[in-house]
Amino acid sequence: MIIQGGIDTFVYQPSLLMNKIPETGSVEVRKVGLDKESFEKVLDMSFDEIFVIDSEGVVVYVNKVCERHYGVKASEMIGKTCQELASTGLWFPSITPQILKEKKRINLIQETSMGIKLLVTTTPVLNGQGNITMVVMNARDITELELLKNKLDKASDLAIKYKSQLEELRKKDLDLSGFIIHSKEMEDIVKISQRVAVTDSTVLILGETGVGKTLLAKFIHKLSPRTDGPFITLNCAAIPDQLFESELFGYSPGAFTGANKTGKTGLIELADGGTLFLDEIAEISPRLQAKLLQVIEERQFFNIGGKTPKKIDIRILTATNRDLKTCVKNGLFREDLYYRLNVIEILIPPLRERPEDIIFLADHFLNMHNKKYNTHKRLSPDAQDLMLAYSWPGNVRELSHIVERLIITVPKNVIKPQDLSPLLNAVSGKGDDDAISVTKLMPLDHALEKVEKHLVITAYNRLKSSYKVAEVLDISQSKAYRLMRKFQCYECE
Repeated sequence: MIIQGGIDTFVYQPSLLMNKIPETGSVEVRKVGLDKESFEKVLDMSFDEIFVIDSEGVVVYVNKVCERHYGVKASEMIGKTCQELASTGLWFPSITPQILKEKKRINLIQETSMGIKLLVTTTPVLNGQGNITMVVMNARDITELELLKNKLDKASDLAIKYKSQLEELRKKDLDLSGFIIHSKEMEDIVKISQRVAVTDSTVLILGETGVGKTLLAKFIHKLSPRTDGPFITLNCAAIPDQLFESELFGYSPGAFTGANKTGKTGLIELADGGTLFLDEIAEISPRLQAKLLQVIEERQFFNIGGKTPKKIDIRILTATNRDLKTCVKNGLFREDLYYRLNVIEILIPPLRERPEDIIFLADHFLNMHNKKYNTHKRLSPDAQDLMLAYSWPGNVRELSHIVERLIITVPKNVIKPQDLSPLLNAVSGKGDDDAISVTKLMPLDHALEKVEKHLVITAYNRLKSSYKVAEVLDISQSKAYRLMRKFQCYECE
């Protein structure tokens, strides 16, 4: 048992060790255990401090670990109350009054006079009547753990900081590429493009005129292993069919009447080691589709009048604003070529379907054209609302042209709705129902969600408050907040 002044005796339970079991069934046993001196050595060698008080709060035992924690010998602590010791500042806070009152195990953090942090577990020992006979306290030095935790917290903070800086650098890199994104749809497209860029797969970029298909193709090339190679662009709709073949494949000297005497290098050959981007791919003739398919499959071609094939190492990116599946169905586009080109398909949504990007793009073009013309123009909030209400049939290209025209023609530095209205077909500055256009058939639920998204984002960009959004849309504030979260309005991020 434990009494004031130290350990009086150590009572052990004998162990039965079966050395052998004779046929008679007798068992040889021997007693094992520790004497008082050995037991005290075991406790003193413990990493944790063992601290025992009686029912009055008087210290009856403490091992030598206390010297490391408090700088006081164990013999100087035994016989004193915890209140006395705590009053000298050996530790803080004191747990003794609470444990004697609550009679249940308690854990807490204490700090000693030596600046050591301890995790203290106090366990009361109760008699048959439920009264405390003693309290055993186990105190572990967690100073190093705290330091490690602080280091981990700092490392975590740094990781968050570096991630934020990396994201900023990524956005700056996108900005330098002319690729301005804010909507979730465009963020997803950028992520897909980054993954696709490191491969050599053919990519088919779909989207309406002006959404940025060429820009995305350049972005993919820039991030690819071919970034130091040439990026050759050919608009298939801009070249007459009779000239297309010579532009794409080139020709040998004297290949046909009127041909250059030295011949001509085709765009496919110029793109060797880099990327060939064929815009408006749906416009090429069936005959040239067959030749292009052969280039993709064999990685070699004959120029016009040539007798030996030329091997090439190119990546092919294509784009169109037409539905190639319908073209295939109608016999206007080869099915085998379609599947060769459509290894990876990326659809860029029109600007009206991602209104979150409109103001960010407008600001980008304002900054770009302000520098170009040495001006300081900006959009008023009402002018921004008018831009959000417009359907932008020409997409990003139209937005860029309109911003440039405004900078040139508006005399004042603040661009107002009346400056925009003539350019945007006199769309109402309040963004009424007439400003919401439907350009294609779609499921009703999808259409309703698009209208809902348009109204919520327009309302928030103008009012900057879930309460005001709810008021103007005649819905509850909780519903307004849910919709703002759904459509990623700034207040909810």
